Amino acid sequence: MSNGPKDHKEETQATREGILDAAESCFHEHGVARTTLEMIGARAGYTRGAVYWHFKNKIDVLAAVIERVRLPFMQELDRAATESRDTPVLDLRSVILGSLIDLAQDERLRNTMEIMLRSDSSADSKVLADLQQEGFRDGLERMARALRRAGQLGQLKPGANPEVAARMLHATVLGVLHGAMVEPDLMDIRRDGMLALDMTLAAYVKEGVFEAGSAPTPL
Repeated sequence: MSNGPKDHKEETQATREGILDAAESCFHEHGVARTTLEMIGARAGYTRGAVYWHFKNKIDVLAAVIERVRLPFMQELDRAATESRDTPVLDLRSVILGSLIDLAQDERLRNTMEIMLRSDSSADSKVLADLQQEGFRDGLERMARALRRAGQLGQLKPGANPEVAARMLHATVLGVLHGAMVEPDLMDIRRDGMLALDMTLAAYVKEGVFEAGSAPTPL
């Protein structure tokens, strides 16, 4: 029984998280197009009306599923690019590598990643594509900001372009994620992600700025 506003708020948040957990499972198992709010409610143990109380429609649910994974990663990328620190390459590497390790260890995160990487010709997937594009641009800009900071600090190789380096780094990470989704027995997110990340950084970053193969350091 709720004993006050705080308890009610906690119950409301718990209900919302339960709906998102159920939606993630449904989206992953059935695809976005074939998932309905009734299916999400049934999986969560709530009525369709309860789902509508928290979310306007299925797309609103989808956006929330993606955002609760994307937001912490973007916040960490912001920290890697801050001018108050002088280790942007180390910080960027730690954020990306830490995210890859989390994906390797957390099935929920992997499921959300796979939802984000899938696509088909449905109208729902077109909305998903818009969310993918938004996330792509946001992540790319934050990586570029960190690498521009690295350039200002003299940590990039002569002639290295931070924007180009960010695009190649972003493409490298996406390639590892897609490969691990398509062939998980061949592509290991943690092992191959670290190798690919370090090889890409080494092409643009001066020797000695980071140690290839080293564990990520907390920001």
